[in-house]
Amino acid sequence: MKRTADTKLLERARAEGFSRPPRRKTDGPIGDIHTHAWAPEAAGPLFEAARLYGIGKLGLIAPLEEGLELQRRYPETSIISWINWDHADDPDKFAAVNRRIVRDAAAAGARLIKMWFAPRFYDRSDLRMNDARLDPVFEEISRQGLGVLVHVADPDKWFQRVYTDVKKYGTKAEQYKQLTDRLEKHPDIPILVAHMGGNPEHLDQLGALLDRYPNMYVDTSATRWIVRELGRQPEAARAFFAKYKDRILFGTDQVAIKDPEEHRYTSRYWIHQLFWETDAVCPLPIDDPDADGEPLLQGIDLPADVLEWIYWKNAERVFGIRAHAAGA
Repeated sequence: MKRTADTKLLERARAEGFSRPPRRKTDGPIGDIHTHAWAPEAAGPLFEAARLYGIGKLGLIAPLEEGLELQRRYPETSIISWINWDHADDPDKFAAVNRRIVRDAAAAGARLIKMWFAPRFYDRSDLRMNDARLDPVFEEISRQGLGVLVHVADPDKWFQRVYTDVKKYGTKAEQYKQLTDRLEKHPDIPILVAHMGGNPEHLDQLGALLDRYPNMYVDTSATRWIVRELGRQPEAARAFFAKYKDRILFGTDQVAIKDPEEHRYTSRYWIHQLFWETDAVCPLPIDDPDADGEPLLQGIDLPADVLEWIYWKNAERVFGIRAHAAGA
């Protein structure tokens, strides 16, 4: 039965600037494993919003130097360091530069290295995740006992509307060989695949990958995409999360920017809390250009025991990233 949207719920939250988080279903710590900050001086409002919503740890994707500065300013930071793509045409230098980044990141306490292989990356490089030029980098990641956070695919709708040059970008299904090759080659490296593995539209396909590769994990980041695609299949999503609760980590993909629009960070944390913890239905308070019609938030109401795994247990168990209560 179709659930009716509650516009008053959103109106109240918007009038308060999304500054009143709903009551939590679980009182454990929460870590947001997937956020970005390009400039440390712009990150304050993101951390304030996270603390307001009870989030005590942020996995923050940034170049290592900026990540260290963020960690000095905000102890909740868990550094996720980028590798450097500048020398891909010189395999020896590429390997040397990135092995050093991995070692330095590990020495600084980072637990994850970020890589980005979305189809848009093909516009600027011929590298793929399974390229031999990355072998020395993955070997160093293994030696240092780190994990990898990677983006490998985009929404179905983008393959229909943006990546129409199949010869250049490939199909969505073809994005995954680069990932599965690495999962097979490095079973000791936990690989966290962003945005529900890039495939929230097809939970059966995603489940098949998780069943086959025990070192694969997924995060929940990308607010519009995840809310849109999981919200239209709440029963299937709830069953998926119950089955794979020990393989999913909470993340939002919040991006700290200079001069953000009003309520940028609080509105997204409000969306995530309602979506995961309630069965509320209301208009989505942020734009979603990929939605068919008015974008809706349709909560999937996960049980408290599932939320605990996603909010903090998996980050600590798999990557050694421990979330504390916000402000502790």
